[in-house]
Amino acid sequence: MQSCKNILESLVVKEIDLQISHLPPYRREQISLSEVAAYALNRLPAMYATSESGWMIQHKKAVSDMRSQIESTVRRALTNVKVDRLRDTNPLPQQEVANHARSLAALQSILGAENASWTDMPMALESSLMTVKLKIAVNNTYAVMNKHDPSEKEKEEEYAFHHKPLEISWKSRAPKTALNWAKDKQKTKELETYMVDAKYQFSNVLEKLVLSLAYYQVQKLHPTMSDKIDLGEVVAYVLNRLPPMYATTEKGFKALRLRAREVYGKQVVETLTQAIAICIQSPNAGRVPLPLARFEAEVEEAVAKMNWILQRDDINWRNAPFIVSECLTQALNGDFTWRKCSEYDHLNS
Repeated sequence: MQSCKNILESLVVKEIDLQISHLPPYRREQISLSEVAAYALNRLPAMYATSESGWMIQHKKAVSDMRSQIESTVRRALTNVKVDRLRDTNPLPQQEVANHARSLAALQSILGAENASWTDMPMALESSLMTVKLKIAVNNTYAVMNKHDPSEKEKEEEYAFHHKPLEISWKSRAPKTALNWAKDKQKTKELETYMVDAKYQFSNVLEKLVLSLAYYQVQKLHPTMSDKIDLGEVVAYVLNRLPPMYATTEKGFKALRLRAREVYGKQVVETLTQAIAICIQSPNAGRVPLPLARFEAEVEEAVAKMNWILQRDDINWRNAPFIVSECLTQALNGDFTWRKCSEYDHLNS
């Protein structure tokens, strides 16, 4: 949910990475980073922001006033979160963790495009397809140039060669756009924050619960009032007045969601009423969205370009990793045609 974000998520993850860097490798392998993060976040106050200015204010406050608290809480989490082989480890429900960042991470891995944003994905895809095309052409040329009357040994080697999997990678050419992106420190920092959701598997179960209740409440209002309300601000207002409830497993998610309804249900409704009243009285129409919202805005254009390149019309952010991987496999077998991204840009300019 990029309309509002808990600033402490990225700070806790950064602190975890720092502290485990001092641990021996065998100890790091025993740690569930998601559980450590959830443990720490559940013991720190929520600090949700909905705008660029709000993000900067919350971030400055967290760094200046809460640094020692974050450090000690993460240290305690690393000590207290133990590996339990008998513990239920079924992951969070797919609908709870499915998001744009997780799909982007999958595409980065498939295309070998580390640090690439959604904007970079079409060019990374085209680069991978071109790599496959060139390598197949080189292999075919080499095979033709070396044709002669083979010996028995050469026949055996040729048979073995043609009966083993084709070893061609499409990851050898990192897209220039991704490399340039990595040089921009500010954008790289924002992308790292955006990608926290993909690296770790945790979720504040209150987010979607409060969002659904807020949407229901706002829909009951007259359009002249509902049009003034920013759902992100309403949700952030409520979440900042409730204790965080981060879960990492399906069992934990269900237990915390039930507890949220039973223990905080009345408080959520009352706080929602306050938040809506404040938003009606003081609408913030001119606010600049979170920096993370920039990446969300890139998704639709990136998906449209990938549909164009692969000559399909069924790709969306959810299935993009699967379809891209499938098409690249077809390209490896020499049975695939595709279009250049530049043609799409020319047609839509």
